[in-house]
Amino acid sequence: MLKQINVIRILMMLIIILIASIYIPDIYWKINKYEVKRTNVYFSPVSKKFILTKSDVRGLAYSYLNGKTLSRDEFEEAIPFMNFRQLMISGKLPDSIDNVQLVPKVINLNNIMLRVTPIGINSRPMQLYPLIESASGRARLEMPPDYFRISNRMEFVTSMTNEVNEEKSRLFTSALQKEGFSFPSKFIYGNPTTKKPFDEGYFVIDSKNQVFHIKMVKGKPFCKNTGIPNDLGIVFISTAEYELREFYAMVVTANNEVYFISYNNYKLIKLNVDNYNHQEDVLQVKCDLFYRILVVNKENGLNAVVVNRDYNIVDKYSETREGKETKSAGIIASYLFPFTISIEKDTTPFINFYFSFSDARCLIISFLLFLITIIYFKRKNFSVKKIGYYSAIVLITGIYGFISILAVKDFDDDPGTK
Repeated sequence: MLKQINVIRILMMLIIILIASIYIPDIYWKINKYEVKRTNVYFSPVSKKFILTKSDVRGLAYSYLNGKTLSRDEFEEAIPFMNFRQLMISGKLPDSIDNVQLVPKVINLNNIMLRVTPIGINSRPMQLYPLIESASGRARLEMPPDYFRISNRMEFVTSMTNEVNEEKSRLFTSALQKEGFSFPSKFIYGNPTTKKPFDEGYFVIDSKNQVFHIKMVKGKPFCKNTGIPNDLGIVFISTAEYELREFYAMVVTANNEVYFISYNNYKLIKLNVDNYNHQEDVLQVKCDLFYRILVVNKENGLNAVVVNRDYNIVDKYSETREGKETKSAGIIASYLFPFTISIEKDTTPFINFYFSFSDARCLIISFLLFLITIIYFKRKNFSVKKIGYYSAIVLITGIYGFISILAVKDFDDDPGTK
């Protein structure tokens, strides 16, 4: 009976520790809310300098790196490609920059924004994909009546009847086999929407890590082995169709390298991203008529690299921000909580237990609670063995273990359990 009580008591304490380590820090940070003021980075084709925008109580503040501030109108004139419509209305759009004539249609064609997030990389893949007709002759793209998957073959399932379209499945499977596709597929990356100017299908990684380009043209399969090295270690391909037709997609590798897949026979263009971690950071690529700005947004800062249209580095900028751990609430938290457990994480859509450990400062509070625990149970004449495992739990788990002891102390008020 005593052993059963001891087991129940320990299980109750462990459950309380688990719950406390999840919800107490969560409540603490909701009370001590910390807001990150993000910086947006731009590169002026007029001044050839970085311009930063930051939010404050008055709204957005614009400034050069040397601290010189700009008005909103001055900012728009310094970043004419992004603001060309407003400049056209106000009559301030320059005729040319660096002897390049500015044509609104060309400016708009070259204005492209791409964004890759950890949650996008870590999301669960779709089970069925629509293969849109790329050359229907219609003004707008239309969703097909069937969806495909690639396991031991490329298989099309009709959505209305849930039946397999055998003829279409054999047609596309045969086309893939002729290109050397090794079934099944590992990953399928595409842009499955009709809200785009045209369709470029999917990039598919087969079981041998070969990358294939698959789309449907006038009802027939277009299947092409891209020749992209199969040892690249691709973890994500961000695909999007742009009228510029300079690149099909952006590739992220396990080594945190980033490439464009160009329209030039799938040639890879390496992007000079700076200090990028695809599991933690958000990557933004801002394209315009003259430059590509590669911005790595980190939890406590950013790194920006500007390259020209030949992808040669023009300039760099980095910024470090103080994180919440440097604020008063963060310092207090480092003493109070030896670790925290979250069931959600910004970088993944999946529910799990995500551990985050504090630094050595937490040992101060844990040791004080450890001493209090020993004194408390000595005064209650507990055995050395029980004092030992109770105090060890407190020393390891800190305030969570101390709370668990207070919560189950009624068990110990019975002299028979001492």
